[in-house]
Amino acid sequence: MPLPPPESEQLAATVSNPAARMLYGLLYRRRQRPPSRPEARFFLNTGFPADVDLDRALRDLRASFVIAELSDDEVVRFQLGGWVEHPEPVDDPPISDRLRAEVLAPQRCAQCGSTPLRDAAELDVAYRLPAAWGGVAEPDNLEPLCTQCAVGKRQYMEVHAVHADKIRLAAGYDEPQRRIGELLKAFDGGWVRSDLISMVASAKEYQDDWQRRLRDLRFLGWEYTHEKRHHEGARIWTYYRLVRWQPWPENIHAAIKAEERRRKVMKRARSDSAE
Repeated sequence: MPLPPPESEQLAATVSNPAARMLYGLLYRRRQRPPSRPEARFFLNTGFPADVDLDRALRDLRASFVIAELSDDEVVRFQLGGWVEHPEPVDDPPISDRLRAEVLAPQRCAQCGSTPLRDAAELDVAYRLPAAWGGVAEPDNLEPLCTQCAVGKRQYMEVHAVHADKIRLAAGYDEPQRRIGELLKAFDGGWVRSDLISMVASAKEYQDDWQRRLRDLRFLGWEYTHEKRHHEGARIWTYYRLVRWQPWPENIHAAIKAEERRRKVMKRARSDSAE
């Protein structure tokens, strides 16, 4: 797969660290004349404070790209190579003819809306979350896609392939709140993009309002923060980061409902006392 251009949405989706993306731009433009460590540090300092961490930026880039260190008269130079070979989703297992007919029944691509009759679209069944990442062959995890959208989705999924182990670990739980919580925990205090949370939340049954399932975590004593990032391609992405977590109760749904009732009683009592 070719390297993404520095200003592309694909790079923004792959590398969240702004300093790392800026460094990538330098390495990309100077692939034939790799910059030295002093040059790279000076370049970063032109756009960020003097204490910007060059090694941190390199580590963040190396999670997705091959960056070789070349020695030239005791001067270390950084050369950008290709993508790191991450495990990619393997072909999903086949599904039964009955399930295939059920998923294709709408006769419309779930992404672009094209149809076989109107647009001569060829539809096939695709996994929302790949089976290799914990997705199951159930109607909620399957969707009809035309050939073009299926190719585009596979390329999009490659962006998240670096997180395959974390996704697979979280996707196996039954409750959507636990799937979301375990995904946030797996990132160990790191930022998690909203589309990845949505994907894992719907691993076993589609969650039309996964944000509500995320908010449910607060009823269990969990705390998280979020931020919007405006400079990652054409879209504005929301990222979430876990701040504090608690052990899971035996019955997650019952625990959430009990805390909701408790808070309503306390709110009503405060309102009555204020009157």
